[in-house]
Amino acid sequence: MDPITTTILAALGVMGSEVIKSGVKDAYDNLKAVIRRKWGETAPISKAITAIEEDPQSKAQAAVLEEKVAAVKATADAEVAQALHKLVEQLKTNGIGGEAVARIQFNMSGGVVQGVAGAENVQIGSMTFGAPPKG
Repeated sequence: MDPITTTILAALGVMGSEVIKSGVKDAYDNLKAVIRRKWGETAPISKAITAIEEDPQSKAQAAVLEEKVAAVKATADAEVAQALHKLVEQLKTNGIGGEAVARIQFNMSGGVVQGVAGAENVQIGSMTFGAPPKG
């Protein structure tokens, strides 16, 4: 499962809880806002997030969200990666999400966000990026 879907499901697992830390909710809301700003409120990825919020236990809705994330290449977007990283860190800090969130790793460097965000069995030995084009 991609890191966006994994993290959203982990966050939704605690959203109804009274104990949820405001940092987690704020980071989750920020991730949604970034996605909706980039692809629009009525985009399939935005609709898939709404659908999984309505039924977070649905494996079918999770599969649809994963498909929509892949369709727009959301995991490759720098701004989405930054928002996702903040949410993952909030979940980890608050001990939320268990092993699924613990497996999400971010290795990014440079003046702009560059690198990889992966979940499950993603392994990359080494990646090198050049400076962004001057323009």
